[in-house]
Amino acid sequence: MVTTDTIEGTINGTISYHYDIVADVLYLRLLSDMDTESIGEETDDGLINLVDETTGRIIGTTIVSWWKRFGVGSLPDSIQQIQKQIEPLAEKMAA
Repeated sequence: MVTTDTIEGTINGTISYHYDIVADVLYLRLLSDMDTESIGEETDDGLINLVDETTGRIIGTTIVSWWKRFGVGSLPDSIQQIQKQIEPLAEKMAA
C-alpha cells in the first residue's frame, strides 16, 4: 500500500507550496524569496505570514489546519484536486 504524507510543487512559476497531509499544514512561499530571512507574524484570523525581515513585505504564509478550516468534506485523493484548492490562496498571496 502506498501512502502520501506530503505534496509539494509550484503554482504559476511564482509560488512554492508544501502541504503536510498528516499534520494538515500548508506552507506557501514566493519562489523569488526562498532564501530570504523572514519572521512569522500571526494574523487575527490565525494565519502565520512570513515577513521579509528587511523590507517588511509578506513573502509567505503558513496555514495550520488548512483543510480542516478551508476544505470541504474529506481531503480529495487526487493531487490535482488538492492543487486546485491551493491555487486561489497562492494567487491571493502573489497579488
